[in-house]
Amino acid sequence: MYKKVNILLGLLMALVFVGCGSTEAASVQETEVAEEQVAEEPEVEVEDSESLENELLLEDENVDADPGVDLDLTALSSTMVYSEVFNMMMAPEEYEGKTIKMDGVCNVYQDSETGKTYYACIVQDATQCCSQGLEFVLDESQYEASDYPENGDEIVISGDFSTYTEGDYQYITILNSVLE
Repeated sequence: MYKKVNILLGLLMALVFVGCGSTEAASVQETEVAEEQVAEEPEVEVEDSESLENELLLEDENVDADPGVDLDLTALSSTMVYSEVFNMMMAPEEYEGKTIKMDGVCNVYQDSETGKTYYACIVQDATQCCSQGLEFVLDESQYEASDYPENGDEIVISGDFSTYTEGDYQYITILNSVLE
């Protein structure tokens, strides 16, 4: 009985070693084939970020920027707009007091605890998979509460970039906004 168990265990161990050896050989062979394929592919020239940015700006040269604002996001490509709004969120102090013009989709949010309603202009990146938004407040001397756009409306706004603190958090907003 012990002989049969020993023989069976010996065969099982041999099978494990043979199985591992062939996997390793196949893995080495697959690696060599992959390296050959990579070596055969033509090299792709990678542009530096400055030339890529210049290309994106040239792409939109036919759109005239509004001279009445400091930063006209309507004159930039969707990639550049998304990037600029992201920069505004990361370094708001660099934009404080500047007049901003942007277009996007209106998004309305009502805080259930305070009852306060917030309006934002939402922009998307080139692939439309990611979105960023800036809160805006219409100029009270020109607009009433009923003049605010509906959720989902396409809008163009311009106003003064500002920040404010609510609770423990700092928020950014476009004050004295005008609908265009």
